[in-house]
Amino acid sequence: MATSRMRRFGRQSLALTDASVDAPETSTFHALKVYPQFRRLWIAAVLFTASNWMQNVGLGWLGFEMTGSERYVGLLAFAGGVPFVVVSIPAGALLDRYDRRRVLLTAQFLAMVVAAGLAITVISGYAEPWLLLLAAFLNGCLQAIISPSQQSLVPRLVEPNDLQNALGLMSAGGNMTRVVGPALSGLLIAVLGTGYPFVVQAVAIAAAFVIIAGTVFPIIPPSTRRLSVSTVLEGARIVFRRDDLREIFLLTALPSLLIFPYLSFLNVYAEDVMNIGSQGLGLLLAASGIGAVIGGLMIASMRSLHGVGKRLYVWTGAYCFSLMAFALVPHLATGIPLLAAAGLIGSYVFSANNSLMQQRITDDVRGRVMGTYILTWGLMPIGALWMGEVAEKWNVRVSTFIGGLICLLLVIILRLKSKVLPTL
Repeated sequence: MATSRMRRFGRQSLALTDASVDAPETSTFHALKVYPQFRRLWIAAVLFTASNWMQNVGLGWLGFEMTGSERYVGLLAFAGGVPFVVVSIPAGALLDRYDRRRVLLTAQFLAMVVAAGLAITVISGYAEPWLLLLAAFLNGCLQAIISPSQQSLVPRLVEPNDLQNALGLMSAGGNMTRVVGPALSGLLIAVLGTGYPFVVQAVAIAAAFVIIAGTVFPIIPPSTRRLSVSTVLEGARIVFRRDDLREIFLLTALPSLLIFPYLSFLNVYAEDVMNIGSQGLGLLLAASGIGAVIGGLMIASMRSLHGVGKRLYVWTGAYCFSLMAFALVPHLATGIPLLAAAGLIGSYVFSANNSLMQQRITDDVRGRVMGTYILTWGLMPIGALWMGEVAEKWNVRVSTFIGGLICLLLVIILRLKSKVLPTL
């Protein structure tokens, strides 16, 4: 069986080499054109991420409808993201120890079960606020395994010179779902009801599972080291001992904690601030997502990241400014271009940080290091928790503006103390 799978992969690898020769190296979509395994992984990742956006919008809308509380919206986001803090680092060690494809398939199957159970519960009318929190938490646990699984497979599916292009396309694909997922979710809520985004979520995860199950990936020799607390924490030690990786981590962590959580409160902007309803929410999220797709494609089209380190501080500051402006002038005519700009800039920053991190580590520690890097994703819901509290006490515009201002000040301090990133 193993021999057969290796032969199949060998034939696919030869086909990839031939295709790579004929494909234009400057093509933005180069990796999707010439690497079949990467293309299948990309499609599966897009389906899974779209399903998560549908769940996020569906849970946020249903939760706010049931409770009328900004605090509860923040709590939902927190429940969905705190698993990244708890699970992502052990998940990274798991990926270096066991077959990454099997880990990915198992987590996808369980995510499909959670989504199907949630859909049945909501449609049947038995949903309760505590149940929404539980579903968000379980899905977050599985996402904290699936996301680093997908990221850690990419370098094995493309040539080193095409890694940046592939990672940019992964980012663009994920951000593309911020257009499709929320817009479709808003439409389903408006036409059929709040339970149906979860039905489509379950179907999308099932499709992603089938794609990965039918794909032969290269065999990655697992680590022979026994799993222990020391092994699990090794990725974090590597990141924080190296100046370059630590600065990349912090430049991702600050906006994730302080400003990126604005996405969790766009439903509050749509319902209470702008009075544009669920379809208007889809429009706001689509504007942000379109900008984010462009930002990811900008990274994918760059042949080199040389010199990007210094620019990242400027772009991160601009990201803060765009969202502070949105908080000050939350009208549809100004909100759409500001959210599109924020989406583009944020995607550019996060995609560039991810590419720099991946390019500066080796495959034997990739799972553990990326598990630590994915930890930054868990900071978004923690940020949503404090933003929810501030919004409950004052309003959502104040919480967004304060987050942007604090993030801007800390980015300036980090730039003044930076040693390595400006030289990359």
